[in-house]
Amino acid sequence: MKLAKYIYMKYIFSLSISLSTALIIFYIFSLIGNLGENLSFTSILNLSLVNSLQITTYIPSFIFFLSIILLIIFLK
Repeated sequence: MKLAKYIYMKYIFSLSISLSTALIIFYIFSLIGNLGENLSFTSILNLSLVNSLQITTYIPSFIFFLSIILLIIFLK
């Protein structure tokens, strides 16, 4: 039981790292893409956040793939 709990905790940790990294990367690229708009800066920040969340929900296999890779690295 301890081994299963250890693997679950490592997977949750790798999933959180891959999810946060993907959100940050998508947020930065969305922010760069939206800076040319004629909106206020707070509106651009909010729009970029929504866009990054939307992109993340479109490609969950990318997040899953990154988390599996990180899990393998953490278990070595």
